[in-house]
Amino acid sequence: MIFCPLPGKPLVTQGFGQNPDMYTPFGLAGHNGIDFGVPEGTIIYAPHDGIAKVVDDGTNGYGLSVTIEDSKRQSVLAHLSKTTITNGQTIYQGDPIGESGKSGNTSGPHLHWTYKILKNGVVQNKDNGFEGAVDVTEFTRLWLDQDLHFDAEFADTAAEYLSMAFPATQYLQNPARHS
Repeated sequence: MIFCPLPGKPLVTQGFGQNPDMYTPFGLAGHNGIDFGVPEGTIIYAPHDGIAKVVDDGTNGYGLSVTIEDSKRQSVLAHLSKTTITNGQTIYQGDPIGESGKSGNTSGPHLHWTYKILKNGVVQNKDNGFEGAVDVTEFTRLWLDQDLHFDAEFADTAAEYLSMAFPATQYLQNPARHS
């Protein structure tokens, strides 16, 4: 099970695969994650267990980010204002890892979350147009036993995401969610 990195009912401001024109310069078919609209300083939690890697790209890319990885999955939590963990630290699902911010290439404070599937530590579906990132919303549990794809709030800017269709290499569909 994967938990949303924010408690409560988060506001999604940009969904996976949205705005392809904006991401073409980065070699992507669209947005390679989920953006949450949160004020700067909001506590961010680990969506799953793994080993942490802290990277600070300054005003470029993801800015201050934390990658959490095990042999089967990888999450990048980006645009942070600060972290509360160190490189190589073992992280457990639900551990606080830092605070949201507006570091890196961003227009304002938010949390960006990219999720990738790994096999023996190797990113799968690397040629799916999103460097292996997938839409994980149907497998993400909100903290009140709800899932991100169906139970989060979506800003007008993310509304088109709910009607987008993705190939199997770009989207994880939860078979238990549909009858």
